Formats: sequence, C-alpha cells, structure tokens
Amino acid sequence: MLMNFASDCCRPSKQLGALLALGCLLGCARPMLADARGDELIGQYLKESVRREAILAMEVDYQEPQKEGLHLKFTWMRRVRQGLTSHLIRLEAPPSQQGKLLLVHEKPDGGAEYLAYRPNSMLKKKVRISGARDYKYKGLTISVQELIGGELGKYAHRFKGAQQLQGIPCNLVENLLLPKFKGDSDYPRSVIYLRQDNGLLQKWELFGKSGQLEKVIHAEEIKKLQGLATVTRARVEELKKESNLTLRVKEASYKPKLKDEWFSEKYLTQKSR
Repeated sequence: MLMNFASDCCRPSKQLGALLALGCLLGCARPMLADARGDELIGQYLKESVRREAILAMEVDYQEPQKEGLHLKFTWMRRVRQGLTSHLIRLEAPPSQQGKLLLVHEKPDGGAEYLAYRPNSMLKKKVRISGARDYKYKGLTISVQELIGGELGKYAHRFKGAQQLQGIPCNLVENLLLPKFKGDSDYPRSVIYLRQDNGLLQKWELFGKSGQLEKVIHAEEIKKLQGLATVTRARVEELKKESNLTLRVKEASYKPKLKDEWFSEKYLTQKSR
C-alpha cells in the first residue's frame, strides 16, 4: 500500500515491508531448484490471499529505537483479470501524504509494472518504475514488493518439509529469485512458513544479498472477515535497525464492485490533479 511517488521516492528497498499474501504464480519454466509441491503450496497461499479481489482499509505503525513512532493509513484495492493482478494503493493519512497513488500490475510471467502519481503536483509528475521499489516517509521505508505480497512469481519455490511453529503445524517453502529478476529484489532468498490448516502465512524470513537474515514477518492475528480467514495483524522486524512495523487490516470487502477504469493510467492522472 503506498509508494514513493515522485523522483525522490523510487529507490531499491532496504528497510521494512509489510505483508499479506502475495506474488503471481505463473506458467513459465522453473529452474531445477523448484519442485511441484513448492509451487502447489505457494499457489494455494496466493489464491487465499492476494490473488483474491478485495478492498482493504489498512494501517501501519512503525517504531525505531529512540525515534518518534509513525502512523499511516491507506486503501488497497486488488483486481484479478486473466492472470493479471492489479493493485491500486491510495494513501489516506497523514495529511501530508494523503492522495498519493500507486498502481502495480503483476504479470503472469512474474514481471511487474509500477506507475505512481503525486497528487496536486504542479508538474502532474508521474513515475514509471519496475522491480522492487519503496515508499519513504521520514525514517520509514516500506518495500512495495513485500507490501503487496512479495511478487512470488519472480521466484522458484522449493518445499522444505514440515515444522511446528509455536504449536502450529506449518509447511516450509524456500523461494529463490529467478535469474531474469536479479535486479528486481533486495531479497534473493526467503523462507515462508505456511499454516497447514488454512494455507496462510505464519512467518516469513527474508535474506539479503549477503545471504544474511535481514527481516522477519510474523502473522500475529488471523480472523474471519466476511467468512474468509485473513491475516489481520502482522509484524515486521528489521534486524539491523531493531525496528518494528505493525500492519493491520481494519476493514475488508472481498466482493467489491471494482471498475476497470480505476486500474488505468488515465484514472491516476485525473485523480492526481
């Protein structure tokens, strides 16, 4: 939900991201490191999370040692059409950030297109970017890639067995960045713990380019919203900065009336005035 929508906003992510479910499972060839079970588990996860049309009201709280905490609100709209998953993110608060818009199209081949607009700009400036980018506000950086679910279509998936996590049976899937997306993520490798009871995220470990563990995403609360199991609170630890980001789903609509025009550059242009 959010992005830096101007020339000063688009840099590879090195900080915090939030969560929810995520990337596009596609039909392109996988390297030998992938396996059918890994693909199956990620496919189920995506179907139950970010491959479901929705309008979500979200809030973010960020805390870093010895710094003032930050609070953000945004609306996240998702549309799924013929393998293309589109995300429209609109920042609602604080007032200085209100109205910023980001449109992300995740393609069936794993690629993604980003288009961001800064509202009320005299220049009506737009930014077209690709790969992992982030939203920056004061000391906070949120990776868009993580925020919309990790863009898992960029990765090969490998089943790593089962493990109990805080008494919850989970399946482990290792995700390895495909060579053609080498420059599109700060996390070449990650390990996701998926609950065996509902297929949702329980924990997600993200490893940086050095091979070291840099972030851990914890699903802290799962509730049924409109009859569907939903991760309603997740916490992201950034180990180097000792920071914590909490992401909350405040409201959810899983059968929204979405207009195709909302997910177009024309709409972003009009609403940025």
